[in-house]
Amino acid sequence: MTDTCSAITSNASGLQALARRPYDKRATRPIWLQIYDRLARAIDENVVSPGSRLPGEVQLAAMFRVNRVTMRRALALHQSEGNLQARKGVGIFVRPKPRPFLIQDDMRFADSLGEAGQNVTSRTLRLHRATPSPEAAALFDLDDGDTVIVLHRVRLLDGAPIYVTHKEFPARRFPDFERLYTETQSVSAIYKASGIARFHRAETRVRGGLAQQDEAEILGINAKTPVQYVTAINTDLQGRPIEFSHGCWSMTSVEFLFRSSEIRHSGQL
Repeated sequence: MTDTCSAITSNASGLQALARRPYDKRATRPIWLQIYDRLARAIDENVVSPGSRLPGEVQLAAMFRVNRVTMRRALALHQSEGNLQARKGVGIFVRPKPRPFLIQDDMRFADSLGEAGQNVTSRTLRLHRATPSPEAAALFDLDDGDTVIVLHRVRLLDGAPIYVTHKEFPARRFPDFERLYTETQSVSAIYKASGIARFHRAETRVRGGLAQQDEAEILGINAKTPVQYVTAINTDLQGRPIEFSHGCWSMTSVEFLFRSSEIRHSGQL
């Protein structure tokens, strides 16, 4: 709590100098856009620290000598662009520096995120058997009546949600999935228990988009905030598909690094 309060105090001190400057005439540029410009400068020049929390909306409005509606418009535009991130019930945060996320064969999520001292956890939202999506049915070559195991969960970094994913697995390949997952909470452990010593990341597709309402609620951000969607296919070493997943990251949370497994296993990583 002390660190958070210190960061807010530091941010407020840095913003005060920008807020004290007189505004240009409204005919030149609306006041709320002038505030937007000053906040953009504060973010770009690290006047406010990446990942830190801004003062509250009321305090910011008083600082910039405007009403809350005007301040809210400036903040909302920055949130829509991904420069600021609103966490419901917590506050508004400056975009953090993107964390490197390594995409490589046979690598656990926590290892892929890979910064020492960070606590990576997960929360299961749903685990059940269901009719496969059209993509999964084609990928796994399923017949009518075949089912998939659906795992929907959110990943958290130091307690804050950063990634929500929807995974599908062929049920006939993992008949004991639910029991193993209950015991281990690990998909990698289920692979190994099912005779898959290592897996291959056969395909990874990344595209930008805007968070849908359900995704935004899980990640604690505003709907329509920029996000990155990642679709991935894992196979066993014989090339048989074992997992189809679709996930959502906030746009500025990570940068993806792709490395071949040969580098890792040669000891050069």
